[in-house]
Amino acid sequence: MPYPDKEKLFTVLGLLLSGRISLGKAAELLGLRIDDLWILMHRLGIMCSVLDEEEIEKELGVYKRIFKSST
Repeated sequence: MPYPDKEKLFTVLGLLLSGRISLGKAAELLGLRIDDLWILMHRLGIMCSVLDEEEIEKELGVYKRIFKSST
């Protein structure tokens, strides 16, 4: 799924990756659904986390507790 306006795409992706806008706002600015933006970013090889380091640690802790208790 190529995006027709490359300049706008990379401007918005720059804002997203620098943390200046959210994933939802980036999708809105580009006129895409969030899942379509994820697919486009994946095809471009762009990795982006919507969680900060502290949130990632919390999520990993929950994941470990859930899967440890299920064994």
